[in-house]
Amino acid sequence: VVWHPGPNPGNARARPAIQPLRFPTIPHHYLITASMALSITNLSKTYPNGTQALKNVSLDIPTGMFGLLGPNGAGKSSLMRTIATLQDADTGSIMLDDIDVLRDKEAVRRVLGYLPQEFGVYPSVSAEELLEHFATLKGIANAKERKEMVAALLQQTNLYDVRKKYVGGYSGGMKQRFGIAQALLGNPRLIIVDEPTAGLDPAERNRFHNLLSEIGENIIVILSTHIVSDVSDLCRAMAIINK
Repeated sequence: VVWHPGPNPGNARARPAIQPLRFPTIPHHYLITASMALSITNLSKTYPNGTQALKNVSLDIPTGMFGLLGPNGAGKSSLMRTIATLQDADTGSIMLDDIDVLRDKEAVRRVLGYLPQEFGVYPSVSAEELLEHFATLKGIANAKERKEMVAALLQQTNLYDVRKKYVGGYSGGMKQRFGIAQALLGNPRLIIVDEPTAGLDPAERNRFHNLLSEIGENIIVILSTHIVSDVSDLCRAMAIINK
């Protein structure tokens, strides 16, 4: 993996640290919690088959929408899975404020919302029931609080009117919006969305953009994508990863 540190991509191998590019500020309206910062230092990952997915990656991600742009196979999902505590790194460190992400995985998971590139659902369960199930797994024990949170998230993702329908019958865009609803359970402080608009039609992609823009003001939202317009439309800062 080659990380491009700004206007001089040819020097990327010698300088793994990334200088984020800046876009104009986008207004947001969704407030959740206090500001945080995510710091990644010299992160490397090689899989058992010898594929080196990450090499000495260093990156500081501030509060707000942050874009991670690169082609398929460049290592974006490997980085997202490592931040989401789904796999270990070989070397390096990740700090979410004072939380050591690689060592204190349970603490990270309590403040994390994650929408992977591909995720499964129970096809014969309604969105309302499934989201309440996820809320229970998230540790929201109070039934009244859980019910109110589920209803609010279904409203926010424009799924409330179809909350009784089986998730298996949802369109691709509706499933992605359901994925964001489950990622928002428990008021997370860090949200990771991996290739969320791949395969969506333009109208559904626009709805998803509007939804993401609402939630990225006071939390960290990492948007991993190979679609340039996703980043340019939504993110105030970005980094580029290439093969």
